Amino acid sequence: MRGKLTLFAVCAFKIGTLLTSTEAVSHSGGLDGLGCHNNRSTGNYHCHKGGDLSSSFKSLKSSMSETFYNLALAKKLKGETEVTFEYEYGLEGNTPLLASIRVDILTEEYVIEGGKDKRSSLDSIQQAVFASTLVGKKPAVAIYDTDGLWGKYEHRVWTAAKELGIKFIWFSDGEIKDVK
Repeated sequence: MRGKLTLFAVCAFKIGTLLTSTEAVSHSGGLDGLGCHNNRSTGNYHCHKGGDLSSSFKSLKSSMSETFYNLALAKKLKGETEVTFEYEYGLEGNTPLLASIRVDILTEEYVIEGGKDKRSSLDSIQQAVFASTLVGKKPAVAIYDTDGLWGKYEHRVWTAAKELGIKFIWFSDGEIKDVK
């Protein structure tokens, strides 16, 4: 009986140590070769120990979240991500209502709305233009290439951006590519 109690006490101590460890509480799972990992609870990909977000895109790009790409592009452009701005709206004569919009990337010159090369990126121009009116910066859109191809969504967003005079950024393999 005494051996079982000792074993139970040792196991309880080890479990208690694991639960109170800062690293065990703050992270689930190990780091990849870049020193980064995907936080399963939030879906965010982030790095520790000086991990470089812009390397090894070819092997990671299709499975990474939009947040991963926003962080990588913001790092290249020296911008900040997930910036929220409040604004008032309502019809004239009515009490104004308050709302907010979050922009993917804010630089000294641009408000950038990013999206993967999927259908969901088609509203990026509207979001960038609206946010730019709130903060007095130029609108820009970024499309994150996940398949190594210039596809129909890249083409649609690029065509509309070009027609409207909005900066277009094609982010492929961790680099900003020229599009003409």
